[in-house]
Amino acid sequence: MMVRPAQSRTREQTAYLEHLVQSDSTIAVVFTLAQDFGRLLRKHEGQMCLEQWKVAVRTSGIAELIAFVDGLADDAQAVANGCSMTWSNGMVEGFVNKVKWIKRSSYGQAGFPLLQRRVLLHPEASEPLSKDQRRRSSRKSASPPSHETSGAGSPPMATAAA
Repeated sequence: MMVRPAQSRTREQTAYLEHLVQSDSTIAVVFTLAQDFGRLLRKHEGQMCLEQWKVAVRTSGIAELIAFVDGLADDAQAVANGCSMTWSNGMVEGFVNKVKWIKRSSYGQAGFPLLQRRVLLHPEASEPLSKDQRRRSSRKSASPPSHETSGAGSPPMATAAA
């Protein structure tokens, strides 16, 4: 609620925040810094504004916000990009998260064909699996390794007898 723009808040939320800001000067400073950080991210104001915001946080002396700024330093390049670039890989991360959830939810119960159908949702996915397909998709890859020879396809016994 503190980072949200004023036009996105309800009247009750706005009144509550005004009451909090008037009741304590530390809360007023936190509110101002939170609003500045939210605007910095939404408007993509860049590296320069980010550095100015960090300086303002450090001069505020609020330990929790200083710890937050120190935590931002762990991934400084990503934070700087988030403050200056308009694109994001959020959609990709969301899809990866969905695929991982599907994989975990069917762990030990389904094989690759079913996972592929659930993730890709290709046209065949709308058709129900046959009994044989369900059995194959739930079977773990426990098939024995094949023993192919490098010869012209003759069985090993025939080459040994020759």
